[in-house]
Amino acid sequence: MEKARQVMEEFMDMWQQALSKRSLPGHYMHVGPNFSEYGLADQCTSQHTAVQYAAIMAQLIATVQAVQQSARN
Repeated sequence: MEKARQVMEEFMDMWQQALSKRSLPGHYMHVGPNFSEYGLADQCTSQHTAVQYAAIMAQLIATVQAVQQSARN
């Protein structure tokens, strides 16, 4: 679990740097998924990693859609 968290934190740091270079408004904040909602135990598996990536992508898509919507208004 800690190794996956470290990888995700590094990814988020790099992603935040990329966003800041493109001057997107706001601040992207990662909200970790609740693995028990997916029936996953505390032992980290590839399923945990998949859930983390899916959660980040869903959050990113929602952020981009919100930025696009506010640009239209």
